Amino acid sequence: MKFLPLAVGLGLSAAAVLVVPGSGATASMQSATVVDKPHPVASKYLRQRPKWTKCGDEEFRTYCAKVTVPRDWANQYAGNDLEIAVSKVAPRKGTPSRVVFGNPGGPGGAGLGMAPYLASQPALAKDHLAVGFDPRGTGSSSNVSCEGTPGYTMDARDRDPATRDLIAEASELAQPYCDRQSRGLLPYVTTAQTVQDMDLIRQLLGFDTIDYVGYSGGTWLGAYYQTYFPEHVGRFVLDSNTDFTKTWMDTFVSQPQAFERRFREDFAPWAAKYDDQLKLGSTPGAIIRRYERLRRALKERPASEEFLDGAIKVTYDQNSLDQLISGDMYSKLDFPLLAADLLFLEELSEAQSKGGPQAAQRHVDSLSTARQRQLVQRANRAPIGLRMLGEDSEDATFTAITCNDTPWPQGREYGEQLAARLGPHFPLLGWTMAENPCFAWDRPNLTMPTPTGKGLPTTLMVQSVHDPATSYSLALSAHRRYVGSRLVTVTGEGDHGVYGGVNKCADRIVNTFLTTGVAPAADATCAGEGIPAPEKEAPGDEEMSGAPLRRIARFTQAVSGYLP
Repeated sequence: MKFLPLAVGLGLSAAAVLVVPGSGATASMQSATVVDKPHPVASKYLRQRPKWTKCGDEEFRTYCAKVTVPRDWANQYAGNDLEIAVSKVAPRKGTPSRVVFGNPGGPGGAGLGMAPYLASQPALAKDHLAVGFDPRGTGSSSNVSCEGTPGYTMDARDRDPATRDLIAEASELAQPYCDRQSRGLLPYVTTAQTVQDMDLIRQLLGFDTIDYVGYSGGTWLGAYYQTYFPEHVGRFVLDSNTDFTKTWMDTFVSQPQAFERRFREDFAPWAAKYDDQLKLGSTPGAIIRRYERLRRALKERPASEEFLDGAIKVTYDQNSLDQLISGDMYSKLDFPLLAADLLFLEELSEAQSKGGPQAAQRHVDSLSTARQRQLVQRANRAPIGLRMLGEDSEDATFTAITCNDTPWPQGREYGEQLAARLGPHFPLLGWTMAENPCFAWDRPNLTMPTPTGKGLPTTLMVQSVHDPATSYSLALSAHRRYVGSRLVTVTGEGDHGVYGGVNKCADRIVNTFLTTGVAPAADATCAGEGIPAPEKEAPGDEEMSGAPLRRIARFTQAVSGYLP
């Protein structure tokens, strides 16, 4: 998971903050129905027969369909039904005896790729029907949108009143823009509605219980499904955990320290260890100071360069530098790419400082086509965990769920106090804590039951100790409150998303649990496998077999777009 500023790359002009579109946002949010318990399903939804069609290449063996669900589960005859895109992969031989659902997090991440991803795990391929879905609001399901929302493009470290006013204005504008673009759907994009969509999918597939693998924001979704539908819970694995026993705000507040720790205690020492190859500095402190100098230079003189013969323009400033670094904290396999990009940006900034924009452009033009393409891809990549950008449906769904699900303090003061408290200690993300539309969000009248774990089978939780997006402290807090849970701690590790290639010990425990139902008798610890030495050529994303969330994203891309 990762918190990032809303609508990165969208300018916030004076004109933008002077005009608030009339959208009826407050009225629509107030009219949403409380959904705090599961509702019996109307027969018209149970009678539907999804039309499965092959999606993706033959090698993925994936079939997709759309399932019709009510917009509001508490008012199933009100009309305005939605469509949920679902994917499935069956075992190569025989009939599956169990079904495993998957969710990649976000919340709001498109999840059709979870089916082929889970089916690619040898332990699950024999006897499980693997199922993925795009949650309501995102992907190939009925969408919400925040297109046009003004962004947080100012420097959050700038504490003058004018900057703070612009941040507050951007937060206040988010909901009117999102509500106008989402045609009345925004109040109904909540975890409470989504878990009921999941259970309808279960019923249509013909299974009494489901197993589940949820990453990041998917741990929140999984815990709430367990809370709403305990009688249908099988073997649940929650990997890289939110504190689903508290509020979304608790998860966000933990992020600045966790990202800073990952940067200072994992990346910087690793880069210093291989200084002869990476050329960033021989001590962690030297590398941190180098980052700060580069940040000041890019703030003073942002670099806007054309790539691939002018086909694409990329602007680098202090915010894009922070986003580049934070985005590469999720997986240690990204560390070599980050080191290479930091050197590139330093060279680019120096060229511009000495020779002006033309010198900087000549530096870009001197790069190979492959390297230019890589830089463009990395500048435009989507984060792999929790984020708040506000432009496409995944980001809008994230904003809706996190702002709608649980209460937030209203007004700019609380966010500004958080930024002032956390920024000096954790500058990578701490100063951005006020950049959150939830502080100005009129949420629906929704109270969800708090997940406790009572009456459930064992829940297996997996967590690395230096996870940047979902801090280890969140997993410990949720574990203490979640009755019957077992926590697998991966020490000496900071990757976000563990199951599926990051740690062999953790994979064995998870696979044993999913295939036999046998969980560790007590909490377990797995030793991390270390950060590999940089290779002569930094790997591209296609080679990152040890980064589960990246693999899921590639699967999702490969099987999406085949449904009408």
